[in-house]
Amino acid sequence: MKRSVCIVLICVFLILPIVSACGVTRPEAISEAPIPTAEVRADDTVEAISVSTPFATPEPLPTVPPTAPPTPEPTEIPVTDPVITLIGGDSVQVEADFYFTDPGYFADDYLGNNITSRIEVSGEVIPYKVGNYSITYSVTDDGGRHSTVVRHVEVVPVEMPEIVMPPEKTVYLTFDDGPCGYTEQLLDVLKKHNAKATFFVIGNKGRTDLIKRAYEEGHAVGVHTYTHDYKKIYKNEQAFFNDFWATQEVIKEQTGSYTRIFRFPGGSGNTVSRRNKGIMTRLTKIMEDLGYRYFDWNVSAGDASGQPYSSGDVKNRVVSGMKSHSDYAVVLQHDIHLQSVKAVDSILTWGEQNGYTFLALDLTSPVVHSQVQN
Repeated sequence: MKRSVCIVLICVFLILPIVSACGVTRPEAISEAPIPTAEVRADDTVEAISVSTPFATPEPLPTVPPTAPPTPEPTEIPVTDPVITLIGGDSVQVEADFYFTDPGYFADDYLGNNITSRIEVSGEVIPYKVGNYSITYSVTDDGGRHSTVVRHVEVVPVEMPEIVMPPEKTVYLTFDDGPCGYTEQLLDVLKKHNAKATFFVIGNKGRTDLIKRAYEEGHAVGVHTYTHDYKKIYKNEQAFFNDFWATQEVIKEQTGSYTRIFRFPGGSGNTVSRRNKGIMTRLTKIMEDLGYRYFDWNVSAGDASGQPYSSGDVKNRVVSGMKSHSDYAVVLQHDIHLQSVKAVDSILTWGEQNGYTFLALDLTSPVVHSQVQN
């Protein structure tokens, strides 16, 4: 009996919170009314009431912040010697020239800092002299680390076009030491005969405008000299180059381009250069390696001998020489001498009557070289 009462009371206490949770308010009157009691016999049985636990929404689990990847340990940069880089490689081949331009270089230390300004360069390349040379590049960084590299430079001859043999009875009239007032008269005569000639000019002559006219009328223009001062010109190689290029600049100014043909002052067989032993032997090779053709002559008008002569004398010498060289003749005259210029009209007339052709020299023309005497 007592057990049954206890079970009833437990049920009541369980149900009341549920009713309250469902929003049912117990009236005050009910709360004050006495709860009827029933007499329970010991043999009475009270069935247990199943009570469900109210549904409760589970609270969300706390969010765990993402774990940042561990910071890597700083990589230690290996300390190395500075690095020198040679633009174009450590071995280059260049054609002979009056100047050599280094392809370039740069240097970095082990941190990647540019230290090119610290590079020291030693060694020499003689750009006009065919051969093999070495240039050394050295650099030292802030830590005293040092590097050295070497570039090998090979200077090779300039490739030249092949010489083409002209038809028989070809004459190359050439005129040295102009231009001057007589040159204008000479150009008129050449134009009259539709003949071409070659002018080896002096750069400091006053009538350089006639270089332009000669070029525009189809004649060849070559370097002779700027000063015609043998003592200065053949003092050394550099002195010759300076004289040569002074005239080249004049020619370019008048024609728009440099020329690649020339005649040595006094010819390649001159003896006036002997004060500098062997210079003509050296210069003749150097200039050919540089890609220039020099022309001497196999017929001379004799107009620079210092002896009196007439235009008839000039004509006879030239015609005689033409006959002796029926394959081709390279004739030396000087347009600074009036009698020589006057002879040209009769030379051309005789040549035309006897089947000769008068052409200008170029890189493919047959060369005539004198025996080098120095």
